[in-house]
Amino acid sequence: MFRRLLRALLVFSVVAVLAGTVVAVSATPALGYGKATWQTALTGTFTFPTTGFGLGFWGWCDFAGGVTSGDDADCEIAEYMHAPAGSGWTCELSIDATSWNQSAEPFPPFFVTFHATGSLVVRPGHLTDLQKQACIGFFTGGDGKSTTFSNVDTFIPAAPGHYNIDPNVIFPGPVGEFNLTVKQIG
Repeated sequence: MFRRLLRALLVFSVVAVLAGTVVAVSATPALGYGKATWQTALTGTFTFPTTGFGLGFWGWCDFAGGVTSGDDADCEIAEYMHAPAGSGWTCELSIDATSWNQSAEPFPPFFVTFHATGSLVVRPGHLTDLQKQACIGFFTGGDGKSTTFSNVDTFIPAAPGHYNIDPNVIFPGPVGEFNLTVKQIG
């Protein structure tokens, strides 16, 4: 009786190991957007003392399809703008870029940054048209009336590293921080 139990346990163990091996070998990784070459994280907080005004953002982007240019990028960025008397808005951008490249910024010190072309979706849906335009415009640098964009400078450096940038480089007079982390993974 003991030998039959031992033998059944051995057979069950071998079958379980074989089944686990088959599952592990045949499983494909979850690469919904393809393998990213670059991953980035970004945060910025800008408060203007005594004005009641502040704005900021945080999020991430990944860039795929090449090392210096590619055909796919994905970003999720949350933005906020606070104004006096409690007015303002908070939004999220889901960005789907169909192409990207590394180009020099058009102003000194001419850093090489990621530039993207594609489309985006703004959430939440209850924002006013002006709030949606402000949310889009903060990312695209345009008037915010279109959810498609072309060659937008993300201001994300195209070199691995962690960057702490003085907020006064972006806007004159704020207190806060502006941080970016860039990692090349492929």
